[in-house]
Amino acid sequence: MENFIPSTLKLGEFLVYSAFLLSLLGLILSLTGKNLEYLRKIEIFVFSLVFLACFTLVSSLVNGHYFIKFVANHSNSFLPLVYKITALWGGQEGSILFWTLVMSFQSVISGKKRHTVSYTFIFLTLSFFLFLSSFLAKPFSFMYPPPEDGRELNPLLQHFGMVLHPVFLYMGLTGTLVSFVFFVERLLGFDTKYRTWAVWNWAFLTLGIVIGGWWAYSELGWGGYWAWDPVENVSFIPWLSLTSFIHISMFERKFHYFQIFSFVLIALTFILSMVGTFLVRSGLFISVHSFVQNPELGIAFLVFIAISTAFCTYIGMTYKPFGFNQKSKKFELRYLVSREFFMLSGVLILLVMLITVLFGTIFPVVLESFTGEKITFGKPFYNKSFGPLAVILLLFMILGGVIPWGNALWFLKKNIIHIVAPFVISFTLVFVFYSSFSLSLVVGLSVAGIYLIFLHALRRKDKALRKLVQMSSHVGLFVFYIGVAFSQLMYKEKEVFIKPNEEISFGNYTIKFKDLENYQGKNFTAVRAVFSVSDNGKQFDISSEKRIYFTWEEPTTEAGIKYGLLKDFYIVFVKPGEDGGIYVKVWDNPLISFVWIGTFIMFASGIFNFLWLIKKEADDKQSKV
Repeated sequence: MENFIPSTLKLGEFLVYSAFLLSLLGLILSLTGKNLEYLRKIEIFVFSLVFLACFTLVSSLVNGHYFIKFVANHSNSFLPLVYKITALWGGQEGSILFWTLVMSFQSVISGKKRHTVSYTFIFLTLSFFLFLSSFLAKPFSFMYPPPEDGRELNPLLQHFGMVLHPVFLYMGLTGTLVSFVFFVERLLGFDTKYRTWAVWNWAFLTLGIVIGGWWAYSELGWGGYWAWDPVENVSFIPWLSLTSFIHISMFERKFHYFQIFSFVLIALTFILSMVGTFLVRSGLFISVHSFVQNPELGIAFLVFIAISTAFCTYIGMTYKPFGFNQKSKKFELRYLVSREFFMLSGVLILLVMLITVLFGTIFPVVLESFTGEKITFGKPFYNKSFGPLAVILLLFMILGGVIPWGNALWFLKKNIIHIVAPFVISFTLVFVFYSSFSLSLVVGLSVAGIYLIFLHALRRKDKALRKLVQMSSHVGLFVFYIGVAFSQLMYKEKEVFIKPNEEISFGNYTIKFKDLENYQGKNFTAVRAVFSVSDNGKQFDISSEKRIYFTWEEPTTEAGIKYGLLKDFYIVFVKPGEDGGIYVKVWDNPLISFVWIGTFIMFASGIFNFLWLIKKEADDKQSKV
């Protein structure tokens, strides 16, 4: 064993260094234009080496090789196996290596042949991240003397949401590199699947962001799922630009309009993904899921972002063979009642949202850097700015996906009753029951949008299913909107002190505190508060915990949640009080399930549309043959 452990460390270092040198070779060959036939093989070989490096690190995490510093800091003998594995992305060094793995994986599976310019940018990006793993954020750093046992993974990351959240999020963010290089090839005259891959990235990024919200909801014990935390925002910002690109690229693909605009959006998406990665890993933000401060890492990211921005600017401004002038047509908006108008208006709203979040996230960092003054833009700022923008976006979404191109006034006249009737009915019903204009407006617009999509799909008869699948991302977003509106505007909360066997009333609930129980988990001790709850005669037991992990001094809270389709009951054991009593907070969260259901619909829609686009491209190639 003593001989095996050092060899594991050396093997990991060898794999990382080899991947870095091989990636550099690929970069040099792509720049010189020599031996281009080897670039695809080098790309696959780099992925294989990074995969083996990740496997080696996971093996060390599982087997407790504590003289590897990363293992000592993020694993120990008590940690459950699943979290020993996912500790790979639970710390700075491992997460960068895993990021590189996901990026190289998507690069490999996205296509067999590439243009030299594409290989240049792919190998430049891979070389940068492998440089970090080789010199600035080493996952295989030696630690001597090794501790008898490790520090283990941060308790807040020991949750199933954090098993899934980084994987899906990284799939979305790293894949923007592939979407970008595909669009560059499109501008070079190649018929690439840039929009197909953008849809793939969008699906995973959507799911990754909202799984992160579910993790926060079920783990942090504050009753919500989105706090406009800066680290949350930096994943949301690329989502906004990627969504804008997918819609604008429809103009480019169909009519050769907005080629430069499309290029700017996809380049911006990739750069914003890198900016977000820089902000999370440089330590500029204090957050549950940000990493420790590392100035050298921050400087390296800034240099790479500057090089990437310069590369994109060079392509957009000076590289004549890309043929912006030859292929891009001048766009004229001739009709206000048209798909063009509604789609462009929707994209404009998305970009205003992007600027708002970017300003609220970046400005406090810049201000503190120059003046030392600390300010934050919290929920009130975002709610006031996003509320009106979200409603306006809903208005454009209702018709944007179903209205025809060109003059569509006839379509509006023909379907006005199908838009107004469901809106008026749902608006009135919600207002009668809840007396909230904002809630009624969001629900009314969303219901009208869903109804119009189903009606439009059914009218297509033989293509009804295909049209419904194509538009189901909008259906998912409408459902998501309804969930957000109800859970944000109509939730109830209460904090009380309750003694054993005492009952309290909370809305329709009657809550009885039964007892405190002590128990021990695999790597923690806990005090569990057990409650009996009656909801209009329906009885259920629920519990909330305070945990102390063996290697962490700060207690953590495990919320008790009774999930339901129409509402969630949410209770948190805050702290013990006198005479055996405890302080608790309870929430009634209506229709929060629609947030998760709407997200899953959007993800499924993205995957189905991705597969359909792949099939369509294959059919088109076959027909040309």
